[in-house]
Formats: sequence, C-alpha cells, structure tokens
Amino acid sequence: MLRILPPNISNLIAAGEVVQRPSSVVKELVENAIDAGAGSVSVIIEDAGKTLIQVIDDGCGMTPEEARLCFERHATSKIAQASDLDSILTYGFRGEALPSIAAVAEVTLRTRRKGSETGTETVFTPSGLVSQEEAAMPEGTNIAVRNIFYSLPARRKFLKSDNTELRQIIAEFSHVALCRPDVGVRLSHNGKDIYNLRRANTLKQRILEIEGKDMGKELIDVSTSTRIIEISGFVGNPQDARRSAGNQYFFVNGRYFRSPYFHKAVMKAYDKLIPEGTYPSYYLFFSTPPENVDVNIHPSKTEVKFENETEIFELLTAVVREALGRGSFIPTIDFDHDTLPDIPAPSQFHYSKGGGGSFGGGRSVSGKKVDYGAILPETVDFHRHRSTAFATETLSPAEPDVAGYGHIFEDSGAAGSGAGVLQISSRYIATPMRSGLLIVDVRRAKERIFYERYLRQLDDGSPISHQVLFPCDITLPPERYHLLMEDPGRLRQIGFDIEPAGDFTISVKGLPEGFGTDEEAVRKAVDDIVAALMDAGPEGLGKADAREEMARKLARSAVSGTDTRIGGDEARLLVDTLFACAEPEISPAGRRCMFILTEQDIERHL
Repeated sequence: MLRILPPNISNLIAAGEVVQRPSSVVKELVENAIDAGAGSVSVIIEDAGKTLIQVIDDGCGMTPEEARLCFERHATSKIAQASDLDSILTYGFRGEALPSIAAVAEVTLRTRRKGSETGTETVFTPSGLVSQEEAAMPEGTNIAVRNIFYSLPARRKFLKSDNTELRQIIAEFSHVALCRPDVGVRLSHNGKDIYNLRRANTLKQRILEIEGKDMGKELIDVSTSTRIIEISGFVGNPQDARRSAGNQYFFVNGRYFRSPYFHKAVMKAYDKLIPEGTYPSYYLFFSTPPENVDVNIHPSKTEVKFENETEIFELLTAVVREALGRGSFIPTIDFDHDTLPDIPAPSQFHYSKGGGGSFGGGRSVSGKKVDYGAILPETVDFHRHRSTAFATETLSPAEPDVAGYGHIFEDSGAAGSGAGVLQISSRYIATPMRSGLLIVDVRRAKERIFYERYLRQLDDGSPISHQVLFPCDITLPPERYHLLMEDPGRLRQIGFDIEPAGDFTISVKGLPEGFGTDEEAVRKAVDDIVAALMDAGPEGLGKADAREEMARKLARSAVSGTDTRIGGDEARLLVDTLFACAEPEISPAGRRCMFILTEQDIERHL
C-alpha cells in the first residue's frame, strides 16, 4: 500500500542526507552563518560534538516568524522559481539542514535581527516545536545542537572515537575558513581553542594560520583567466611534497569540493618533479558563471559537475606547470627511488659494442618460487638461515681472487666491498654463487627485510625501537595532531614513542629500527606515519591488509634516503638476512630484489 510518510519520518530520511555525523552539523550551520553575512563565526564543541555543537554569528539574524519557518522542510529565502537553481552562489539553499538536524537532536535557536530591540529563542526536538519566547541577546544568531542522535541509538553507536569525529569537524571547519579569509572564525573544543583566526588580509595569510608558518616557503602563486573559468591560488614547491595527502583543496565559487579528476590534472603537472607516492600541496580556487557548474549532484555538496571539464583539466595542468616553471624548479634524480629501472633478467641484458652491458626496461616478477638452497654455495646452510628471523652469521660464498685488482674497481666506479662481495655503483651488490653471480638490489632487499620485521611487530606487538638522543618536538596542524594522538598505543606497537607536548605539539622520543634519528629524518618519519594512518582509515590496523599496507609504507620510509653503500660484512649479512625472509625474491612493492647471472648468460654476451 502506498502512503505519504508523516513529517517526523521524512525528516529522518533528510537527516540521513545531511546529518551523517557531528561534522555534518558543523558544516551546515557554519555555511548558513556565512550566508547570513556574518563577519565572525564561533564554533563551540563538547565531546567531539556528541554533547554540544554551538555556532554563534553576528549575521543578519531572523524575525520570530522566520525562526519558526526555518525548521520547515524546503524553507529558503534563496529560491523562488526553478531557474534560480542555476544561479546559486551561496552555500545552502535546500532548506533541509535545520529540520534534519532537529530530527536527530535537541536544537535551541536564539536569533535577533539587526535593528530589533529583542531576540527570539526557539526550541525544537525530534517531536517538534517545544517553545518560542522573547530573549535578550546580541544581534545575530546562536544555535545550540545537543545530544546528537539521542533519539536514534543505533545511529549514535556508529559514531567513531572522539578524536576521529573531532578530526572530521576540524576538516569541515578548515574548508570554510580557507575559502572565506575575510571572516573571523574560531573553533573551540572542551573549552580549549583549536583555531582563533581574525579576518585575514590575504588568502596566503589564512593558509599560514591554518597550516603553520612553515608552509609559506613552499607556496607558489597560480593565476589565470579565460572565457570559461578563472583559476587562482597556490601550489606547493615540488621538493616539499609529502607522503600524506592532506593539503589538497579545490574550491569553486567559494565552495569546497573534491575531484579525483582534477587532482590528476595537478599531478600531471608535477610529473617527474616529485617522487612516486608523494603529494604536493595545493589550494586552488575556481571562479566560473554559476550556470556552468552543477553543485547539487551530491547531498553534502562535496562533488560538483562542470560543463567544460576536459578543457578545465588541460588548462589546470598548463597553469600549474607554468607556475612551477616560473619558479625555476628543476627535477632532481633520486637514485634511491623505485622509479629506477628494475634489475634486469638475463634475457634483458644486451651486449653493447661500446663496452659493458646495458639494461633493458624493468618488469614485474612472476610468482615462480626459486629454490635458493640449490644455487647457494655448499658452505651456506640455507634452510638453517631461513628458520632464523634475522641471522647474525655471515654468508660464506666461494672467495674470488681479487688481489691486485682493487685499483681497477676504483677507476671503474665499482669497489670491492669485501671478500666475496662487490659493490656495484651505489645500488647493487654482487656475490658469486655456485651457479653464477648473484646480484642484489640493496634498497629493495632492505625494504623486504624491514617489511617483514614491521609486519611481525604489528601482528604480535613486539616492537623494536631505538631512542632519539635528543627528543624532537614537532608542531602539527590540529587534524594531524589528533590523528597521531588518537591511539598512542598503536604507534608504540610499531616502535614509535610519541607523546603529546601541548598546543598541538608532539615529542618524538623513539623511532622504529631502521629510521634515522636526526631532526630532518624524524620529521620525515612523522609525515610518513601520518600518511600510513590516513590510508588505514577509521578502522585503523584491525584488518590484515591495513597492517600489511602500514608495514609496506614504514619499510619504504625507513629505507628512503638512506645510503645504500655498504661494507663487506654488512653486505654479507644483508644477503644472509634477505634469504631468511619468507619472500626474499621480491620487494614489498612486487619488484625484483635479485637475479642470478649464470655462466651461460655470461658466455652468451662475451
């Protein structure tokens, strides 16, 4: 039987569109305050919004009649006819925010219109209007939302931890603060200010207030104007690209939106300028006639549709690339990075008449297992080493006669690194095997070793940590600070000894084995762990694939930037420890760690 839903039920459906969590309430109320012409907005939060969300503004306010009408579905002052939908330049217009919020929480609205002698206090609950009476208050609006989802216990229990919910609130607050630097904004949680930002003269000033003064040195101005769109804002210096994707913002006509498509356009401009797996910062503002963009394709308005997406994509890539070129940022070669060619299989080794060999393009490693016990020298008990987590014994391969040839190694750029082991450039080591010559990629071998070590620590909670000689204090943006401090125990589980030091500052006292301990290395390690925690998502490390990804990122971080030149004993230990791994032939990224150059391969090319 078909029936019309009563208002109390249809409002709950609308609440599902708008009020997904406390941050949804913050977004809607702050945007409404901006639309009301507020010059300052204060957001007061208690218990990550679960107990109280209060938004106070000095905007135009409302009359008593409007204070009641705004709780009705589809009540709005911004649309009179269908064609008005094509020219919306404000934030909200559906008229669903307040009725949806009142359907899941207790709402007290205090408002006074400019020029009025008194204000009005209106109280709504999920059951409807409770009261309305005169109230003494300043001009503007003060909305208090208490006990969100108290009438829907099933929804309330799905809320995440306070730190997780607070991070979402900070993110939504930052979106509005960034796109409206002309408005003073304040965010307070449990009586402590997170942000207290006065009106900024420029966008750059507001960015530095939110992200920290260090951001100023990496911002590059972007600006262009065409017949279809104007693009302005800032992009980050390539050399300051981070492992974590946390400072990427798009705005259109003053509204924040997400766009994987346009993100690709920006990343295309940074091609060959930043290492793989890192992200540049960008704050890009689009201005276009409202009829050229549809902002109503997503309930929370975080996705939009442009009429000329392809043209904007190409224009965005060009303007970012031009800005980077104008700054004269030249790409650098990172010899320790995985974008280098793979170690070639024997079939990829080609003879060059100019002398020596040239390597062909890399390829992924097949899943075929190799019986290393059959190719290692007889003096190495391979199966004994595989049963040892990290063997301390060194390999004992057949000793080649290199006496008198040290000067040849030095002149050619390859030096003998010890008995039986040669260092080739700064990346590979070679050691004779019974069936040929074993060549190992030092960086990938270390990644494999650290990956399996970190994975064991995550699984059994037995961290190996080394203390920093002088604890390093690092001030972080609030969102990243709360992410790290959400569960310090899970950081200690993998060897990170991090404690809060006040005012969104952390004190790093210990790092997992393999990480550097100087200040620059510590800061990089913190950035990498933030990136890993972001990728882990709200479920954290509860799932096996999340733990594997965390171990993979940490292993890559531990090895990145380290010196791959190693001595003879260390090289032998590296090979020995690699063979003790469960998967010694491939890196955590699935690339080849080693290959055997057989006698037949050598004969074929000589």
